[in-house]
Amino acid sequence: MRDINRRWFMLGTLTTAVSGSVMGLLNRLSRTWAMPTMEQKESPSSAPRQVIKFTNGISLELVTRNNEFLGVGRIAAGNIALRSGRRPMFVEIRNPNGIHLCNYTIAQHNITDNSVELQFSMHYREGGLMEWMLHSVRNRYNTADWTTEPLQATDTVLWLKIRPVTRNLGGRKYIGLSYQYRYQSQSIPIYKILDRGTWELGGHAVGNEFWMRHSFTPSITSVDSVEQLYSTEWYLPSATNPNALQFLPLQTVFQGFTFTAAKAGTLVTWAKKVSHIRSLFEKPRGVDEIVHWHEHCADLGKELVTSPIEVLWAPGELDRVGRANAYEAVRELVYETLHTQIGMRRERVTTYSMIEQWDNADLKRYTQLGLPKLLKAGIKTVGLANHFQNNMNTFGVGNMACTIDWKVADSVGEENLRAFCNKAKANGAKVEMWGNTALSTFGLKQWDRNGAKSRIDYLPKEGSIMEVIERSRDPFVRNLSNAIESDHYAPVFAVLNLRDPVIREYWLKQWKQAHDEIGLEGIFLDSSSNLSSDKFHFIQLPNAGSKDAATGKTHQLFNERPAQEPPAAILSQYYAHLELMTQMQKIGYRYCGEDIGVFGVHRSGPPILARLDNLPLWAECITDFDVLALQKASVNPNEVFFRGLAYRMMWYMFWDIKSDQLSFNYGSLRGDFDRPTDWHILLLKVFSKVNDLMINREILRDQKGVVYRVDGQQILWAFQNFDFKLSANSLVRDENTGKNLQTNVLHAVKHHVYRING
Repeated sequence: MRDINRRWFMLGTLTTAVSGSVMGLLNRLSRTWAMPTMEQKESPSSAPRQVIKFTNGISLELVTRNNEFLGVGRIAAGNIALRSGRRPMFVEIRNPNGIHLCNYTIAQHNITDNSVELQFSMHYREGGLMEWMLHSVRNRYNTADWTTEPLQATDTVLWLKIRPVTRNLGGRKYIGLSYQYRYQSQSIPIYKILDRGTWELGGHAVGNEFWMRHSFTPSITSVDSVEQLYSTEWYLPSATNPNALQFLPLQTVFQGFTFTAAKAGTLVTWAKKVSHIRSLFEKPRGVDEIVHWHEHCADLGKELVTSPIEVLWAPGELDRVGRANAYEAVRELVYETLHTQIGMRRERVTTYSMIEQWDNADLKRYTQLGLPKLLKAGIKTVGLANHFQNNMNTFGVGNMACTIDWKVADSVGEENLRAFCNKAKANGAKVEMWGNTALSTFGLKQWDRNGAKSRIDYLPKEGSIMEVIERSRDPFVRNLSNAIESDHYAPVFAVLNLRDPVIREYWLKQWKQAHDEIGLEGIFLDSSSNLSSDKFHFIQLPNAGSKDAATGKTHQLFNERPAQEPPAAILSQYYAHLELMTQMQKIGYRYCGEDIGVFGVHRSGPPILARLDNLPLWAECITDFDVLALQKASVNPNEVFFRGLAYRMMWYMFWDIKSDQLSFNYGSLRGDFDRPTDWHILLLKVFSKVNDLMINREILRDQKGVVYRVDGQQILWAFQNFDFKLSANSLVRDENTGKNLQTNVLHAVKHHVYRING
């Protein structure tokens, strides 16, 4: 019965007398009740503000109300607002036990025209839902006294440091600031700080253009009205639960920085350190602001220091070409800085093919038929499906993405995979293979044996992952209910704990053996963000089962919660993921991931039609050359093909296994339009010739072409017929034709690529 019908049914059972009595009581009470008096607080927009001015021209407001610090208000460069200040920018801090910090007060401060240092005291309130979950997969509830007023957090301190910043990027001067939080507490451990702010040039979202390379929303969005909605969340209405993803890692899914352009100039924000930061960017309906949410994450502990967030502004309105060049200058700063910090090599895309099938593979046929065609077409990286032991090639069930162990399956044959790799390497190509950091739950069940063997051919345990799991103290990542983490792949995957030294050693040992003895030289890490970098290992009782955790009362029939619960643990997998991939590079692998973040080459992103107005953003990414979709959209496919390569966005080439033909389309050859032409293959080979010199990109005015400049050489990709003036008489090679000429004015021909010396 629906609730409303139940309520009417209940009312209908009352007798007339009772009903009249109840209504009379309600009428009498309505005359005698007084409305509660509500404390009237100032809105943040009307609260007192102290203006701080830095020597570089940046000013900011500190907003307080009755001694409570509300946050940083309007920030401006001269008279240009970088944020409106309606919502003061500050943190929200809750810990997983249901403790919420509040009522921040400035306890100490040191403010000059070159720095702001604030130290805060605060109160805490305890109660409500906890992040921790029960075995029943329901959130625990903190049952503290709900009448208790917020208490002083006497052993807890928060610091905020703000510094002015000046940078030169791409020939433009940027001014701005950096800000950083530091938290310490002896009694309230945390593992994340939520940093909340809005950033909109001119103080209004309308008129701003937001550039964020993304799969689920347009990568360049112009805010044209207050009612417009923009969000980087993944809302999927075709799913029963449409709320797929909300916060995503800033550096391993997003591009590592934000880029906003408007008439008032260019606004950039980025995190200066490699950090587990989970972000969400939104322009809500009915609000003239662009909201930046950042969860600064770490292991659960008594101290958390966030990465400094740097905010930069440069004056002057730029056209689309100017914005793309400014974006590229920022990208270079961010990528170079973050890679250097962790010692990871910056990967560069190459011509790329993929042979992927979801049933049993015949590697001999791959080597004899498919590989020669791909090599002849100029392919430098050949991507393969998972040929380690998996559900499909070992037990004949779905699917090849579900790894059982990191050993080549018997049905594949290690010698066959080795022959494939050797032939590719002998012809100047590298073989990349699919991999992940989770195990198949189906495969794990073979080790959990009851009864007599029937129908299943068990794998030998000696030297297997199962021996490693038994030696490991903590082999799997656990979620908040203590179930093995599987992300949205439940009940298929069991995510491995990359911080467990035994698990990590075995994983690297098996991949090193595959490199040294078989010849693999690349890894495509499937689900690199949601199954690897963006995970936490939750341990509610780290010493469970140990003598320390036992009560020692063997006669006790029942257990009770201790007055002081032992410390829990929450361990971020973020650094373990990046360190694992850095170690893979040292072994000899190239790293490709299923993400579009900062690190590695990227096999992910939206279809080509969603990239047409933002092709320059997709450097070091691989995507489908969907000729049919482009033709239906009345777009010249060859124009898109050439420009994609010019911007270092690579096109998949597939060997269609059934028809034994090359195709741009995954899974079939739909028609002649899917077949690579001699012109396509020529350009792929040209790309390989100039790939190493495609550094320091500049898009030419009016999009006449793209030029790269490094070590006294230039690489020009011509989008039009035009004259390209050179600083001196130079040797020029037309890479399309192989012809050389000496000139100081290059008469560039559309869709030709030139190498210029001098």
